[in-house]
Amino acid sequence: MIKTVLFDLDGTLIQTTEIIIDTFKVTFKKYFPDLNLTETEYTNMLGQTLFTTFGYYASTKEQVDEIVQFYRAYSNDLIEQGLLAYPGAKDVLAFLKKKKITVGVVTSKMRKVAQHHLEITGLASYIDGLIGYEDVNEHKPSPEPIEKALALFNAKKTATVYVGDHENDIIAAKKAGIFTCAVTYSHRLKEMLSYQPDYVIDELNHIKDLV
Repeated sequence: MIKTVLFDLDGTLIQTTEIIIDTFKVTFKKYFPDLNLTETEYTNMLGQTLFTTFGYYASTKEQVDEIVQFYRAYSNDLIEQGLLAYPGAKDVLAFLKKKKITVGVVTSKMRKVAQHHLEITGLASYIDGLIGYEDVNEHKPSPEPIEKALALFNAKKTATVYVGDHENDIIAAKKAGIFTCAVTYSHRLKEMLSYQPDYVIDELNHIKDLV
């Protein structure tokens, strides 16, 4: 029986995927105008930290820092204009809390930013704990973020599932030895399915069937 449900944030609980991709396109046009990246190359960036993504293209750490600062400012403007949770997110989180199931978020986003996004989408009050960028040395697909969450909640691996929208979510959770759940509204569904997640759901409310 599942006693702990861990969620990825972007593209899983909150509708930031299009904002992220649009911001990547604007950022690359500004700093690397000669690059012509495909849609697949942009979606490949979804499962990485910003520093890792821009580190592939920038020549110095200082340039990476500048690009990340620009990216964050631009995306924050878009987010403040109207960030939404995915349909069913609040309902399923309330359901899990009513069943006394621990609910956590494991994200590569900075903790303060992730917390703010949970607040403006009305989800923060349902979350028992958050593992963010600053909390780990290695990020997904490393299992370290998942393992940090397991330790935070004193959760049993055999009673924990991680819900995500990227293959790095599935890889990290499998390495950590917990159940995995993929959402089909992902931009990376084919890649996720290649890693054979334990569960696949079309909408967040279907999590109710897992617990």
